[in-house]
Amino acid sequence: MSTNLHHHEHKVSTELKSKRYGHKPAVVWLTGLSGSGKSTIANLLEVKLFDLGYKTYILDGDNVRLGLNNDLGFSPEDRKENIRRIGEVAGLFADSGTIVISAFISPYTEDRLRARQACVHDFIEVHVDCELSSCENRDPKGLYKKARAGLIKGFTGIDAPYELPINPEVLVKTDKDSVGDCVDQIISKLCDRDIIADSLGRVPTLDKSKTIAIDFDGVVHAYSKGFAGLENAYDEPHFGAEKAIKKLKDAGYKLVIVSSRPAYVIRKWLENYGLNSYFDDVTNVKRPASYYIDDHAIEFEKGDKNSWLKALSKILEQ
Repeated sequence: MSTNLHHHEHKVSTELKSKRYGHKPAVVWLTGLSGSGKSTIANLLEVKLFDLGYKTYILDGDNVRLGLNNDLGFSPEDRKENIRRIGEVAGLFADSGTIVISAFISPYTEDRLRARQACVHDFIEVHVDCELSSCENRDPKGLYKKARAGLIKGFTGIDAPYELPINPEVLVKTDKDSVGDCVDQIISKLCDRDIIADSLGRVPTLDKSKTIAIDFDGVVHAYSKGFAGLENAYDEPHFGAEKAIKKLKDAGYKLVIVSSRPAYVIRKWLENYGLNSYFDDVTNVKRPASYYIDDHAIEFEKGDKNSWLKALSKILEQ
């Protein structure tokens, strides 16, 4: 290795980026057996952090091996190099001010420690714990079946060891707790470390004069059967909603849904009804706007077929 190498300081520091993004950088390192739920947790964690306005990126085992590490196999030496590279990449992403979510089996204690040492920012080791029998029953990729049949050699948990984390920052048990509960434990740790705020985030700067904040239930979502849980957007669109929303969009307004429901639940519902392209954002954070369409700030009666016509009249015919 050449000795003529020197570390270069960047003009835009990680501290400045943290101020811009509104959170500290960190690496959230998910480790556990194949099938334990690492990727599922990583994706929901990113969704929730994104909905709070934070800058994130997922490093996932298969994706990295398809690109950066496609020259590596699964021998102990290659596995060690795989995790070494990932740890270095995660550290670089953290330097960019990002909250990095890393989802890898990473079976060896020494390799996880090396990944921790490669990050000069907060490193949150999350042991995604799940009984081997449960992982085998899930077997989403059919790998355990192949390993048991002798088609895959050196498979973690079958004929290769998994070294349990010692005192991880977070321990989640996916064979006992829901994915949402596991993610909430991780978010709670991020709050405890002051990596993110324990509030719903900052209000971004918007052009108030061209922004309309719209309630979801009873305005976009018909909500005709009452409350059925925050995770359950069950009804069809409110009468006249799609036509009215399109008119507002065509008139040049930025449309933002503000709701107490998780934003990812609303986005999925919007996509199901082909309404997602009309909205600039879905958030739990109150936004500055020139109009608020809900049953408190503008005349709008749930189920009234004339409600959207009244709203359009008030907004477009000023």
